[in-house]
Amino acid sequence: MLSRSLSRALGALPSLAIIASLMATTLPASAQSVPDVPRNRTLISQGWDFHNQVPAPDNFNPYAGVLLHARNSLHYTVTEHLFYTNHNTNELIPWLAESYAYNDDFTEVTVKLRDGVKWSDGEAFDGEDVAFTFEMLKGAAPDLLFSSAIAEWVESATVPDPLTVVIKLKKPGPRWAADFLATGQSTRFIVVPKHIWDGQDAKTFANFDLAKGWPVGTGPYKLVKSDANSLFYDLRDSWWAVDAGVVDEMPKVERIVYVPATAEAMPQLYASNQIDLGRSIQPGAYDAIRFQNPALVSWNKEGPVWGTPDGCTFAIMFNNQRAPWDNRLLRQAINYAVDREQYVNLAYEGSVTQAVLPVSSYQGMLNYVDQMADDVGATALNGPDLAKVDQLMAEAGYTKNGNGFWADSAGAVLQVELDVAQGDPSGPVLVEQFRQAGFDAIFRAMQGTAQVEAVTSGNYALAVRPHCGSLYDPWQTLEHFHSKYARDAGQPVPNLRAPTRYSNPEMDALLNQMEQMQPSPDDPAYMDLVQKATAIFVNDLPEISLAEEFHTLVFNSTYWTGWPNAENPYIAPYLPWEGFARVIHNLEPTQ
Repeated sequence: MLSRSLSRALGALPSLAIIASLMATTLPASAQSVPDVPRNRTLISQGWDFHNQVPAPDNFNPYAGVLLHARNSLHYTVTEHLFYTNHNTNELIPWLAESYAYNDDFTEVTVKLRDGVKWSDGEAFDGEDVAFTFEMLKGAAPDLLFSSAIAEWVESATVPDPLTVVIKLKKPGPRWAADFLATGQSTRFIVVPKHIWDGQDAKTFANFDLAKGWPVGTGPYKLVKSDANSLFYDLRDSWWAVDAGVVDEMPKVERIVYVPATAEAMPQLYASNQIDLGRSIQPGAYDAIRFQNPALVSWNKEGPVWGTPDGCTFAIMFNNQRAPWDNRLLRQAINYAVDREQYVNLAYEGSVTQAVLPVSSYQGMLNYVDQMADDVGATALNGPDLAKVDQLMAEAGYTKNGNGFWADSAGAVLQVELDVAQGDPSGPVLVEQFRQAGFDAIFRAMQGTAQVEAVTSGNYALAVRPHCGSLYDPWQTLEHFHSKYARDAGQPVPNLRAPTRYSNPEMDALLNQMEQMQPSPDDPAYMDLVQKATAIFVNDLPEISLAEEFHTLVFNSTYWTGWPNAENPYIAPYLPWEGFARVIHNLEPTQ
């Protein structure tokens, strides 16, 4: 399997050729000419999502879509955030803002901004920009990323003085500030400059004009080149964070280049020093290429678990509105067809850990799970148990036909179609397990954007997806099973993390109560709600948790050192998260 992976990488000539051209002493002539920067002062990033070419090279609207630039390159170059969070410790890191405070009933948040922050065009960053962004998103709901969540929560944002923003919420939100302003992962609150966006149609505004210096941000880099092959971000002459004394000096990286690449190309790109960071790869491929290139490092020094928690689990997500998967008996049967130990070993080569609940192993989460896992029946979910499959399918009215496949009372064979993303190794393993349990199953590998469109539109039956949410509180994941996300058939769901279209009034009532309480595993009343909501999940299984997502991350220390790791966990190491900007600030040249 490993040799095939590497041979495919070597055969990925378009990606390799593009990156090789970037390494030329003199860049090829283009309409967007840029000065030369040595390789040892250049950081090359593949981003996180797999693309054959740069998606929308003329659209830098950070709310235009989850798979565009906002999580692949903008957030550690041009844009910055009010706060960052070190998810390893749940420590808040003030940045564009210095602090936030609630009123007594958690319906109002006062944010104090940092004095001296400036946009890249020299204009002052202040409360008017923050309030404008909230109102812009509310007015654009549900068409822009994050807009529905802002419209649901934010009543108003007022600016009593330039460095203060008072956000009035529509309902108590004791975790709202942390989750919306400091803990964004794929979707996050990005303040836009009012002096540029005011008067624009936020739904169509591309935020791109190199001659005008767009996109304008507060970060230390500016976009200087954009085409279908790559994006170039160059270090600016000045940065507010240095002027304000928040950091001692400008970042050492002079140029950041984003280049798209495919999953097959990644191992060889790392091995041959053609990228410095990007999407994780399979552990077997990492084992091979780190001998080719000893400068490659990961979070842990030893495997097979190279990675660290990221608040996500791998899950089989059901479209709970589509028959026959609206029947929980069938969802339960699929669960007992799954051999998680085999899945972990075959699909991920032992580099991840089994999971039966959709929560991570951050210590804050273990404080909850350890109290209740056995009581809610979660431990019993870990099969496989083919006798239970037979029992549940019989109860649902199915029998096995002459070919050993489950068929309904009319003799129609139940077809199980499993969608997986390009590069996801789950498909072959799960389909074989399903077939061993009597399900006529196939899998379909889809390009990332296509799969996102399928699950958000409801055009799927079963899909393997990462489910990200709980970092310190079970509600952060469980609330994705609230019926507010269960749009009618044909209507897109407003939250990529909540595509199951599951609806249960009893679950809604529990989640509504949890939402208004300050979470704590030491609060018996809150723990009671957590336990009841988790028990409903275990019984109904709107999705099946498979394993915790531990990425085999790869960082290249040939040119840059200072990457976060288990010995120096100063920030979570995940490139698409907003806090990855702190990694860029921390890098030092090796040469």
